[in-house]
Amino acid sequence: MAILIDDILLLPITLPVSGFNWVLRQIQTMVDEELLNDQVWKERLIELQMMLEVGDITEEQYQQEEAQVFQALRDIRARKEQIALQAAADRGEEGEEIGIYTGYGE
Repeated sequence: MAILIDDILLLPITLPVSGFNWVLRQIQTMVDEELLNDQVWKERLIELQMMLEVGDITEEQYQQEEAQVFQALRDIRARKEQIALQAAADRGEEGEEIGIYTGYGE
């Protein structure tokens, strides 16, 4: 009974804190999704290929842009691997190799 009374008395303090924590978790989820979304970069690569084919950009411009796209894709893959390694460590599966197949790069 005492715990219930404590919970009721502390509600004005704990409720705003819980709500704030929920908002922070939602923001973190959105940031993670944005940082791990490789679809935008894959679409950019297709767009660059089309621009090269129709002559909107030169081969040199294409190569520069392509290098940036592939670097972004490698960064995303590295982030995904880091998250997978952390999740494995949290489950106590340290030492096992984690591979993320993305279909591009090494």
